[in-house]
Amino acid sequence: MKNYLRISFSVCTLLLFSCKEKPAEKETIIELGDLNKETVVKALPTVECYQYIQGKDTISLNIETHDNLVSGTLAYKFFEKDKSFGTINGKLNGDILKADYTFKAEGTTSTREVIFMKSNDQLIPAYGETIEKEGKFVFKENSKLDFNSAQALQKVTCNL
Repeated sequence: MKNYLRISFSVCTLLLFSCKEKPAEKETIIELGDLNKETVVKALPTVECYQYIQGKDTISLNIETHDNLVSGTLAYKFFEKDKSFGTINGKLNGDILKADYTFKAEGTTSTREVIFMKSNDQLIPAYGETIEKEGKFVFKENSKLDFNSAQALQKVTCNL
C-alpha cells in the first residue's frame, strides 16, 4: 500500500510540474552600435525592374544588385516565337551589365551571355554575332556590339 501511495504521489507531482507554463522567451534585440541608417541602407541590395512592350512582344527583367553583383530573372515573350524564361547572374561595370542568362526554351536548358547598357531609366540590350564557348553562347566581339535602343527596357515599378 505504501508503494502504491508513493507511486501515485510521484505521478501526480510529475503531472503538476509538466503542466506548469514555460516562461516566455526573451525577445532578442540586436544592437547596431555605431552603424547609422545610411550604412545599413547602403548594405541592402538594390531591386530594379525593367520591361519592354511592343505590340504582343515583351521582355521583362527583374534584378537585384549588391556590390556590383547582379542576379535576377529575365523573360522573353515574343508573339508566335519561342518564349524563354530564366535567371541572370553577372556584374555591373559602370553602365554596362554583363551576365549569364540560364533559361529554358523548347524544353531545353541553355546559357548565353547578355549585355545591357544602362542609360537613365533604361536598359538597352546588346546584339551581335555569337559563338559557343565552354558550353554557352557568348558575343564574338564586344567591340562590335549593337545596342538596340528600339528595344530598350524601361524601368517600371516592381511587382514582387
